Amino acid sequence: MTTRPTPMRAMPALLPLVLAAVLLSGCGRSDGGSDTGSSAARPPASPAESGGTAEPATSSGAASGDFPTCDEAKAALGPKAAGLVELPGSDNGVTTGAGGPSLVCAWHTKETSSDNIHMEQYGGISVGISRDPEFTEESMEPLGWVVKDPTVSAAGAWALKVGGTYDPSDQLDVTGVQVVRDGVVITFTSGGVALQDVPQLASLTNQWAMGAGVALLDLMDRR
Repeated sequence: MTTRPTPMRAMPALLPLVLAAVLLSGCGRSDGGSDTGSSAARPPASPAESGGTAEPATSSGAASGDFPTCDEAKAALGPKAAGLVELPGSDNGVTTGAGGPSLVCAWHTKETSSDNIHMEQYGGISVGISRDPEFTEESMEPLGWVVKDPTVSAAGAWALKVGGTYDPSDQLDVTGVQVVRDGVVITFTSGGVALQDVPQLASLTNQWAMGAGVALLDLMDRR
């Protein structure tokens, strides 16, 4: 997202938008399920963007390859995410696209259901875990999107905020943040039906995502 093909190598900027589409797709069904599968691949592009076809996701309760389960990932996020739920029919799990396998998980507020007429309460977060050894801090620095966060730096990682406008106290939004170490890319996004802040997600700030990203990197190191 230097003159190397930055627009394409930097396409983790697109991954939050893909994840956001997954995140927001579950709000219209009467069973509370999701109408759209999780087809995001590791950066730089999703299968749809690269012309590939994603394989079906594995169950969120079953590990696949070098990735944790979505249940394990959620546990690593800590108590602030504990009240979120996986919607029925979710495609949470590992998918394989043209860029290789990635883990995509989405959890929503309990109010995210067509049985609830208060749409301002619809929302949730998505987390993507992928590998891209060429996605480096040096390649992103010319864009001005790299975030200097002490928690992330102390863990030997680096982070970026798509668009470059970063306030640690802001609620995590649809453009999200990435936390990266040794080619492992953790992508967080969040939002509501109209991309608005969701009251139930107020504690899930950019700063929270930085710490949670480090926790997921540590989880990946144990694979």
